[in-house]
Amino acid sequence: MEAELITAVATSLAGAMTTSAWQTVRDRVAGFFGRDREEVVTAELETVREEYEQYGDAASLTEWLRRAVAEHPGFADELRAVLAEHGGEVQVRVHHGTENVISGGTFHGKVIQAHNIGVIKG
Repeated sequence: MEAELITAVATSLAGAMTTSAWQTVRDRVAGFFGRDREEVVTAELETVREEYEQYGDAASLTEWLRRAVAEHPGFADELRAVLAEHGGEVQVRVHHGTENVISGGTFHGKVIQAHNIGVIKG
């Protein structure tokens, strides 16, 4: 379940990175680590945000979240709370089909839902 949580949080945080909500969310996440680490974590999150803005890829954010959850098991519960406040509830479902869910927050970009995307040969 942690992988689904990290994916959901990374998606939510990446969406917040380009909005006015980013500072609030960043400070909340950094605050979990306590005053002695808050400044370092804030700087790490800003570096991740800059990479996201430059490359449009949330891979470094996802990796940062994985590492943080592995090092601080209680952090997963904090991420669930942040996600609930800023990006909707985490819903993990076992599903054997295609399902795209977009909820909570503001999204800027294209959304495409399709069974297959490719060349149709006739």
